[in-house]
Amino acid sequence: MEKKLISYETLYVINGNLSEEEMKAIVAKFSALVSDNGTLESVDEWGKRRLAYPINYIPEGYYVLVSYKSEPSFPREFERVLGITDGIIRSMTTKKIEGAQASAVPAPAEVAEEAVAEEAKAEEVPAVEEAPAEAEVPAVEEAPAAEEAPAEEAAEQTASEDKAE
Repeated sequence: MEKKLISYETLYVINGNLSEEEMKAIVAKFSALVSDNGTLESVDEWGKRRLAYPINYIPEGYYVLVSYKSEPSFPREFERVLGITDGIIRSMTTKKIEGAQASAVPAPAEVAEEAVAEEAKAEEVPAVEEAPAEAEVPAVEEAPAAEEAPAEEAAEQTASEDKAE
């Protein structure tokens, strides 16, 4: 019977407090484990990043994305080994859908470059947008004056009621 290989991706986060050598050793260990049990397609090391929230009082983690093909039984074993390995904070394995177009996750450097380009465009545009902003300011200043008029009328009514009594 022929082996049925399915595509998977596993993202795991290594404790950011470990040394570079320890992180590289963990990445090599899991790359070898995947190679022994399937076909390793790619290992994308995203590097050290700040976590959205501390996990076990650890604020930073080293992210690694592993793409591979294996039998359906291997990802469960891979997750088990990740879970019992010291230095692994979190992990998640997903099954790739065959035939679907992969929308590649941009590398952090690409995202930073895009953000810088967008900021540069945004800085050029405000010169054009400043004119409408000045036109809106008088409308805002007139609004409190309109609100003060009913307050003055209410004060006059209260004064006239006091005189009537």
